[in-house]
Amino acid sequence: MNSLRRPGSLRALWLAVVAVLAIWLATSRWTAMTGLVGDLRPLPLALLVGASCLLLVPNAAFWTLALRSMGQQPRYATVLNVSARALLTRYVPGGIWYAAGRGTLLRRHGIPMAASATAGGLELALGAPMAVVVGMVLLAVAGELTAWLAVVAAIALLVVLTVGGSLIGRLMARWARRKGNEAPSIPPSATLLRLAAVLVVYWLAIGTLFWAYLEVVGPAALEWSRTVGAFGVSWGIGFFALFAPQGLGVFEGALVSILDWGADAVLLVAGRRLGEPNAGWVATVAMFGSFDLDDIGAEIAQDLCATRSCQNAR
Repeated sequence: MNSLRRPGSLRALWLAVVAVLAIWLATSRWTAMTGLVGDLRPLPLALLVGASCLLLVPNAAFWTLALRSMGQQPRYATVLNVSARALLTRYVPGGIWYAAGRGTLLRRHGIPMAASATAGGLELALGAPMAVVVGMVLLAVAGELTAWLAVVAAIALLVVLTVGGSLIGRLMARWARRKGNEAPSIPPSATLLRLAAVLVVYWLAIGTLFWAYLEVVGPAALEWSRTVGAFGVSWGIGFFALFAPQGLGVFEGALVSILDWGADAVLLVAGRRLGEPNAGWVATVAMFGSFDLDDIGAEIAQDLCATRSCQNAR
């Protein structure tokens, strides 16, 4: 019983459940599922995979703004370059390696790891709530959600950003002390609002790409606000499902449920994940022509071996 409480065991159990469900769907409903992608257009799909590289633009803007609010002076082009070169670390199990990889590469440009860790923490802390709120607002616009729920969610988030900045600072300082690190510098409320605005752009962009993907692959036209809204809410639900790596299975199930689709559509939704690593390669090779996974891994390993736990292990 104790082993099941460990996050790693829960994730392994969940992945096994997802694998069983995927096999069941593939064997029992394969004809119906493949029928949904019968009108697949390869060229527009390939263009969409390439266009997903553009998501790095608002993401790098978020990191640049966050780092500058902490007194650092990174060039936007440098942050964009680093974000692309570290992109494939996003798909390494664990959920922290993309931020760690960017921090490792930014350190070569004079940005301390503490500042990068704070930027990554802000991205995690703000990203999922913003996805859910943006999704709820769009679902309300589409008539799929009671308007007052979206208004309450948006107001609550604004209150947290404007009034709760000091609370966020105390929580992150406490977390840093537990890790034995220096307490981070938390941006003021005005900067948090600007970071939230960047995330609104990001979630609208990634949701629009998902909607375009369904338009290219799926058999029927879809309402933009309903689809993008469902994407945001489902992504947020998947993020908070800590037992599911990158929300695998939870995101797909939530999206199909919100859009009131049948189980056959799971294949259509899950197909989005197949393009993500490919987009990573496109972003890395086409935009910058290099990839630093080995270098990043070596530097992170050195950092880990400099910690007290590694020294004790010796």
